[in-house]
Amino acid sequence: MFSRMFQYIHVIWIVTISLFADNANGFTSSVSSFVAVPQKAAFNGQKQSPFGLLSAKKGPKEDLSAIETRDMTREEMLALNKKNEEVMNAELGLMTGFSLLISLPILYLCWVAFFSE
Repeated sequence: MFSRMFQYIHVIWIVTISLFADNANGFTSSVSSFVAVPQKAAFNGQKQSPFGLLSAKKGPKEDLSAIETRDMTREEMLALNKKNEEVMNAELGLMTGFSLLISLPILYLCWVAFFSE
C-alpha cells in the first residue's frame, strides 16, 4: 500500500513539475540574450547623436520665476527639528511596542520551555 501511494505522489509531482516548468524560468537566461541581432539604422541626412532621443530639440523653457526660495531662519530650523524629533520619538515608541507585541508568543514559549515541569 505504501509503494502504491508513493507512486501516486510521484506521478502527481511529475505532472505538477511538467505543468509549471515552462513558467519557472524567470531568472534564467534565454538563448536570445546571448545572440547579437544587427540593427538597421536609417540615414535621413542628419547627423545622429549617440544619445538618440535625449538630444532631440527641447520644448520651450518653463518659467519658474514664481517659485521663490529662501534659507530658513534659525528659529524656523529649531522649530522644524523639534517637530521632527517628536515624530521620530513617537515612531520609535510605536516600533518598539509592535516588536514586543510580535515577540510575546516566542517569549511565552521560552517561559513554558524553561519553567514547566
